[in-house]
Amino acid sequence: MAKLKVICNMIDKNTGVVRYAGDVFEVNDANRIKELLDAKVVEEIKENKPNK
Repeated sequence: MAKLKVICNMIDKNTGVVRYAGDVFEVNDANRIKELLDAKVVEEIKENKPNK
């Protein structure tokens, strides 16, 4: 699972959902994540885990 941030307006071909630049959403499918990253329409958000 990865959190992705849209960097270029897009229409998700699998769901038909319009995503605008700046939107953040989660994707569970590794193949779909790779597809979106390769298309250069999203960037992966790295989450910083706080030290306890």
